[in-house]
Amino acid sequence: MSVTACTEFLRTAYESAELQRQMKAMTATPEIVKFGHRLGYDFDMAELAKASSAFNRAGAGTKFHHHEYSIEDVPELRPVLEELPNLKVRPPTVDLADFDEHFRAEDLASTSRTPSEPAYQRWHQEQAKLGWRDGTGPRRDFHLINLDEHVEHPAYDAYFDAKLRTLTALEKVFGSEVRFSGSMWYPPNSYRLWHTNENQPGWRMYVIDFDGEFDDPAQTSFFRYQKPGTGELVTLGERPRIVRFFKAEQDPAKLFWHCIVNPTNRSRWSFGFVVPENWIESLR
Repeated sequence: MSVTACTEFLRTAYESAELQRQMKAMTATPEIVKFGHRLGYDFDMAELAKASSAFNRAGAGTKFHHHEYSIEDVPELRPVLEELPNLKVRPPTVDLADFDEHFRAEDLASTSRTPSEPAYQRWHQEQAKLGWRDGTGPRRDFHLINLDEHVEHPAYDAYFDAKLRTLTALEKVFGSEVRFSGSMWYPPNSYRLWHTNENQPGWRMYVIDFDGEFDDPAQTSFFRYQKPGTGELVTLGERPRIVRFFKAEQDPAKLFWHCIVNPTNRSRWSFGFVVPENWIESLR
């Protein structure tokens, strides 16, 4: 296995319209690795991530806008996996009945729209001017729970200690640049509307887990993004214990529009981190 073989695979795929067409049906890294093996290229997921990053920097136009793994498959992140039970808190200070009352079907429906279309942009800008609020209610674009805003509950100190241990473990992997960017609880029927993170550019890592397996693997929460350049919408179904990487850009032509929806009866937790530009070099 080698990064060289993977780079050759990427170049072959980039130059073949038929291979690009087939890759449009793939949403997960293991699929791409298996596809490469089928074509005679021997590489693993870590080598794919390294090769695709270099391929993109070389200006070859790679189609990979995210990297996604099962946490169990990334040995460096095992300490994070062990901390997940301590991080996945449900603060009793959250009024879930009140939370449910602020669900808005029209806002949820907006996640099926194309964020770059003029009509959506007008709506988005109008709501942004209002601070995404109607009167004194909560923000409409964040129908979720920010765990770090709930500090007055008995489990907070243990939760914070778990965050510190997680940060210490990640510093050993990525260096001192790594930091938390958000700790979110998505109860059933929650969402984060389209956004770009353009005011905080750079690589992000999200550790995602749930309170159990989905009853129907075809009915899960999802992460949706719009491919910069092509405008194509990509929807990634989710599963427990995954880690996802993507890059937030400021260049208007490269904005990474994305949204998250949990329409299920499961709780979803997402722990975000800012990671350095060379994060992939820290993983095997």
